[in-house]
This record gives sequence, structure tokens and C-alpha cells, in this order.
Amino acid sequence: MEAIIPAAMAVVLLLFAGLLLMGGQGLAWKEPGPGEGEPAAWPQAALLVPVAGAAADLADNLRSLLSQDYPDYQVIFITREMADPATPVISSLIPEYPRSRLIISGPAVSCGQKNHNLLAGLKALGEAGEILVFGDSTRLAPKNWMKSMVLPLVKGEVPVVSGYHHVLPQDRGLATWGRAITVLILYLTKPIPRLNQPWGGATAIKRQVFEDLQVARRWSQNVVDDVSLAALLQEKGLPVGLADPEASLHSPWRGETPDNWCDWLFRQWLYLKFCLPGAWLALGILFYLLAALVVLSALRLLAVPPCFILGNPWPGAVFLAALTGLAILLRNLHPQRVGLHIWLPAFYGAIAMAAWCHLCTWPTREIRWRGISYRVGWRGRVLGIKRKT
Repeated sequence: MEAIIPAAMAVVLLLFAGLLLMGGQGLAWKEPGPGEGEPAAWPQAALLVPVAGAAADLADNLRSLLSQDYPDYQVIFITREMADPATPVISSLIPEYPRSRLIISGPAVSCGQKNHNLLAGLKALGEAGEILVFGDSTRLAPKNWMKSMVLPLVKGEVPVVSGYHHVLPQDRGLATWGRAITVLILYLTKPIPRLNQPWGGATAIKRQVFEDLQVARRWSQNVVDDVSLAALLQEKGLPVGLADPEASLHSPWRGETPDNWCDWLFRQWLYLKFCLPGAWLALGILFYLLAALVVLSALRLLAVPPCFILGNPWPGAVFLAALTGLAILLRNLHPQRVGLHIWLPAFYGAIAMAAWCHLCTWPTREIRWRGISYRVGWRGRVLGIKRKT
């Protein structure tokens, strides 16, 4: 046991340090090299944005999508019903932005509601759009976001591109910063080619690739859009590129609670469980190990029975010191600064939350979201839908 625990500590630290090194380098700003400027002509693009609910910042978020500096694109917003609070907000913007329109999709019957909305938007789009871009109504987009998404496709580097976002806390709550740290760690995986996956809030794909892969068919039966697309791309051996991190979406966040943070992270784990079970299991084991080593090391240092009798507490002290050092380095990769008295508890809270939420997914066979329960089978296939009456 005494030999195994230090070895496990070393492995965990090396993995996290590797993630910081490779992910941090990938997210760092780089001067464009020769020939990396804008192309002579941009292809026609279509941006599809499913919308549900009307947060206070919805209009600002939608305006940021409608005000891109991309020369030739249209925007299709999709809501489930006219009664959705987002519908009048969208309707008020359309006269101001002729490139946009609103589609009412109706309730989903065989797939996730977001998938159903996207498919309705694609149907309304018809043959238009050489590039398909899928966006999110809950983030602020910088003006060059669309160009950063499409550029790797124009250059022929990859068939699919994913962007991501930073959570920008508007308060000093531990749950808010814990969620920001969770998202940042997820972002660090994206510059690593084998780990990068399309994210539903920012994905661009060539129209021909989308049709050749029959993505619409997969979505019509699946509970989620991005993770099911990731599974399909893995099956076909197709890589996913990363949009310029300088054009990341922004998610101002305030008032996060532990329950809301847990609900969100629980769903992320569930999507992996149903669509990419191997990744779900491997990552879960890693977080269980990390959380267990943190708890064991802390208890040994505090000489809490029976942990203190398991051996020398100094490997645990070194482990916690090294992990804390890596957490401080992680702070340098976030766009905002906060004191260590908030960052470090939020960091260790993020580890505990990840392990706990993963543990809760083991017996779960349903995904619940916005008043709808989806009974899900192998690879994310929807077996049944129940709505609150």
C-alpha cells in the first residue's frame, strides 16, 4: 500500500501537469504566421441557434451573434413554441437584423428538444450555407467569433471546428468560481487533438461533411447534439480542430449555487455515459482517484484515525503542496483574477464536485432538462420522453 499510494500520486500530478502544459500552450495567444491571414473569399455560412427561456442578458447575447464581422451569413433562431419567453425577444430583433429569422419547431417526439430544434432549423435552411455553425444563446460572442470558427475549414485543416467559452464570475461565490474552474479545465482538453470534441455552443462543420456523416439522422434519435456528434466523428476517425482561443465566447456568471453547479455537471457526465461510455468510465476513475488522494493526504496530515496509521504523512504533504502549486498555475490561465483564498477552495471543491456528480450517474437511466425527462439507451438513443403536465 505504501508503495502504491505515492506512485498513484505521481501519476495524477504528471497527468494534471501535462494537461496544464499542453492545454495552456494551446490556449495561449499566438502571432499569426505568414499566410495565416484572412482568405480572399469567405464561404456562405448559416448559424443555427436553439433558444429556450429568456434570461436578462438574452437580447445582448443574440445581438452579439447578429453583429459578427463575417461577410456572408444568416442566422436562424429556433424555439419550441410561441409561448416560450425567448420568442418575443427574438421577434423584436428580427426587423433590425434582416439576416435573421425565427423558426418554431414544436415539441420533440424521438430525440432531445435541442436536437429537434436544430433539425427544424436545418429544414428551414434548405440548401443554403456551405458552412454550418451551431451556436448558443447564453454566451456573448466577440465580433470575430464566426471568422475564427470558419477559418480552419476554409484553410482545409480539419472538417469540423469547435470553440469554447470562459465563465467570467460576477461575484466571489465559491460555487460560481468552482464552475468557472470546471469549465477552464474542460477548455484545457480542447487543444489536445485526441481529447478535443465538438461543443454544442460553438461548432462549425462543412455542409458536405455534415451530410456525408448523416448527422441529422443521428440527431433525430439522440438525446444530445455535441456528444453524439463526437461519437460519430470518432467512429469515422475524423479530427476536430480548435477555433482561435482569442475569440472565445464569454459567459458572465453570478449567483451560482452548489445545486445548480451539480445539476449542470451531472448532465455533462450523463451525456458522456450514454454516448461515450469508455471516456465516461476512464475520467470517472481518474477523478475518484484524485479526490481520494486529496482526502487521504489531508487526513494523514491531521493525524485522523485510522488514516495516520497507514504510514508516513510526508508523501501526502508533498502531493498536496504540488497540487496546490498546479492550481495556482491554473489560475494564470483564467481571464479574470481572484484571490487564492477563493481560488483554492473553489479548485478543491471542483474536484469533489466532479467525483460526486460522476458517482451519481451510475444508477441513472434518464436525463432531465427543462421539465422533460428522456429515457436513454445505448449511445444516447432516446427510448421515451415524458413532460411535466
